[in-house]
Amino acid sequence: MKIIVWSGIFSLIINLILGFFVYIKNRKNPVNIFFCLLSIAIAFWSVGSSMANIIPDKLIALWILRWCYANGAILPSLFLHFFSIITLETKFRTKILKTSYLFSLLLISFAFTPFFVKNISPRFYPTYFISVPGYIYYFFTLFFSLCGIYGICLLINSIRKTVGYKKLQAKYFFFATIIALIAAVEYFSSVFGIKKFPPLDDFILIIYFSLMTYAILKYRLLDINIALTRAGIFAFVYLFVLGLPLWIGYTTKAWFPSTGLAILLATSGPFIYQRLRKRAEDVILKEQKRYQRALLDLSKTMTRIRDLDKLLHAIVLNVVDTVKVSFAAVYLKDEDYKFYRLKHFFPSKEKSGFPEFIPLEAQLTKTLSQAKKPLTAEEIGSQDKISLDSGLVIPCFMEDNLLGFMVMGAKPNNQMYTPDDLIVFETLSYSTSLAIENCRFWQEIEDHQRKARIAEMDLFSYSVAHEIDNPMTIIKGHADLIKKMLLGLNLPQDKLKELMESLDFILDAQERTSTMIKAIEDYGKPVPADLVPLKLQDVLTGFLSLYLAHFKHHGVYLDKELPANLSYIYLRGIKQELIQVLVNLSNNAIHALLGVPEGEQKCISLKAELLNPDWIRISLSDNGYGIAKENLEAIFVPFTTTKASTEGRGMGLHTCRKIITRHKGRIWAESEGKGKGAAFFIELPIAKDISEEEFKKEDKGKRLF
Repeated sequence: MKIIVWSGIFSLIINLILGFFVYIKNRKNPVNIFFCLLSIAIAFWSVGSSMANIIPDKLIALWILRWCYANGAILPSLFLHFFSIITLETKFRTKILKTSYLFSLLLISFAFTPFFVKNISPRFYPTYFISVPGYIYYFFTLFFSLCGIYGICLLINSIRKTVGYKKLQAKYFFFATIIALIAAVEYFSSVFGIKKFPPLDDFILIIYFSLMTYAILKYRLLDINIALTRAGIFAFVYLFVLGLPLWIGYTTKAWFPSTGLAILLATSGPFIYQRLRKRAEDVILKEQKRYQRALLDLSKTMTRIRDLDKLLHAIVLNVVDTVKVSFAAVYLKDEDYKFYRLKHFFPSKEKSGFPEFIPLEAQLTKTLSQAKKPLTAEEIGSQDKISLDSGLVIPCFMEDNLLGFMVMGAKPNNQMYTPDDLIVFETLSYSTSLAIENCRFWQEIEDHQRKARIAEMDLFSYSVAHEIDNPMTIIKGHADLIKKMLLGLNLPQDKLKELMESLDFILDAQERTSTMIKAIEDYGKPVPADLVPLKLQDVLTGFLSLYLAHFKHHGVYLDKELPANLSYIYLRGIKQELIQVLVNLSNNAIHALLGVPEGEQKCISLKAELLNPDWIRISLSDNGYGIAKENLEAIFVPFTTTKASTEGRGMGLHTCRKIITRHKGRIWAESEGKGKGAAFFIELPIAKDISEEEFKKEDKGKRLF
């Protein structure tokens, strides 16, 4: 019986220690504050029955018991407040908590009256006293039960909605609360005389608070292993420092030498503690420090990488390999299309968790822009766009511009990301931002050099075409002269016919060559700075003159379907740029036809049609390998290509869209899927306000490249 009597005092001490221990770890965190208040209220309520059994004066014991019940009356409201903070039920907090606290204050006002507790009496055993409930006690029991049940409902909802350590923490709280309610049922059944033996709730409450303390510390603020290790080493060192001199002094009765030994050991005690603590933490945190060093090394070396794709690929693989996370992915900002695009991810089986594009205004990016630091999945909260299960999101900023972000999955065994981890990943984010800007800087230099080389080639081809055209003119003149001379000669008809056919063949070849040269010269002419009047017929004729031979070379049959009134369709645009679009589309179509089975006709269809008096549509379709439906929009994104890395950089269709957008039109692709061909559509506005005089103006501006 003594153990049961003193269990309340034992529960008081243990629960207060746990409550203050959690509070000291983070005095600003509401969870820790309310857990401490909860532990105080429960601790002083649980000690009431013990006071009634160890204080001889029963009036004083009754007064102390009622004072303990005053703590118990505030307990349900503290309980609800605590769980509303944990489960982030802010609406609930504002609607119900005020009512709950008012009801608690009402119960407290009755706590010192017989209406709450009438008396204390030996209900079951002559030596064990327990409360005799009054009428208000029944309302208190009902209030306590409802708050407990509602708290469990909040936790169940939190388990369903949250991820990562929040979910694990909620599970611990749930099981701990079930244990607490068992203790409450066990206690109230004794008070109301349902069971005939003393309550054991104080022992059960110690289990409850131990679980709650573990859940808060383990999954929120502190690595419990380190905390217990430090405490164990501290206890061992100072037990040795103080215990050894006391034992020597007690056994030898020589207190002067033992006191000197105590002073000596006390002086060296802190150094021993620090050394043992460091050795122990090195063992416990060995794996964590290993990958932190690896990430810091990566931060130092990544600026040497000049290719952006290689950089992002290296970061993702290194993070997965060193930290052993379940997945990693990198998103980069695309200013033109107003989204963040998935650039790299690993492993491939996790692809379903990453959407290809995330809007710039998504809640995830807003949260990262506000925080400007690595955030855990629990800090970010639930996201519709991306799975963040137990993971971490690391933003990459250049000043206030969010360049992109890396998403990481859970660590092995669902371990939490420690403050040291977050510091290392923040350093990694700074280095990544600089490395991304460095790669883009080198990319700009390469693009500039490439454009310079293309400009030189453009000028060279223009000059060569001009030089070739001169002998073509001579060939035409001399062939015509020979034809006239042959007519003046008296030659047999069969010989004359044969010679005339040969000359016609030469003239036809010269005409085709001159037409192609004219198209090359036209394509390489200076490009107007602004959109100028032009005829759609000139665009299509220039393209066909330039590319018919290319189609024939690749064995492609070109089907043309052009309107009869093509020469009367006027546009405002740049002829060379529109031809460039058709050239890019044709190159893609020819590449798509490489997969056409041998013996099957390779076909490309060019079609122009009037949609209405205001718009003209041009389409270029093929019977090649087609495009997956989910990629019909993605193919216009920069650096997206279906070709091998050595065949294209994925900028062709992106350039086409920029050109058509500049012409105030639109371009899109359609396909039934893989192996079913593809069609590209261009719609351009028809210019109705163009006069014939406008075509005579001289074009001035920059060169095409």
